[in-house]
Amino acid sequence: MIKPRKAAGRPTFIPTEDHKTLLVITVLVEILCMETDAITKFLQKIRFFKVFNDKELFKLVGRQKVFKNCNKGEYIFKEGDDGSSLFVILFGTLQLVKSRENHIESIILELKTGTVFGEVAMLTKNKRNLDARASSDKVVVMEFKLEFVEKMLPSIQTKFHKQLLYILATNLDTMNMRYAKLEASVKMKEQLVA
Repeated sequence: MIKPRKAAGRPTFIPTEDHKTLLVITVLVEILCMETDAITKFLQKIRFFKVFNDKELFKLVGRQKVFKNCNKGEYIFKEGDDGSSLFVILFGTLQLVKSRENHIESIILELKTGTVFGEVAMLTKNKRNLDARASSDKVVVMEFKLEFVEKMLPSIQTKFHKQLLYILATNLDTMNMRYAKLEASVKMKEQLVA
C-alpha cells in the first residue's frame, strides 16, 4: 500500500514493497506487450501470417511464445524426434539433412527466413525423418505445437490450416518440377550414352 506523507504542505507518497512489486509487474507487462507488438509486426511480413489480422496474430504470439535459438551447427530437431510441432524461421538459414549409415550426410534443402517447416510430421503425427540444423551463425525459430493449434479459436484454426494446405501444395508443386527436371536430365544422359 502507498503511505501518504506531508511534504511542503501537500501529501506525497512513499512507495512500499507492494507498490514496487506492482510497478515491476506493470513494467514487465508493458515490455511483454511491446515485444509482442514487434513480433506481430515482423510476422505480418511472412507470407504464412499475412492472412491473420492484428488481433489474431496477437493471440498466436501472445499466448504461446516458444522460440528456439541455435548457433551454426546446432539442431532444431533430429531425425527420430517427436514431430508434434511446426516451425517458422524468424532469422537465419538452416539445412534439412538426411544422415546415412556411414555418417554420410545429404543436404536435402536449405531454408531461409520466413520458411515454415516441420508441418508434415506435425500433421501426420510421425517422428521427424530429417535433421534440421542451423547453417547460418544464428538461427531463431518460432515453434507451434499441435496441441496449441488444436486449441485455437475456430476462425484462427481455419486460417492456420488453409495456410498449411497452401504450403503443402506449393511444396508438392516444387517437388514435381524438380522431379520433371531430373527425369529430363536422366533421359538426356541416356540418349548421349546410347
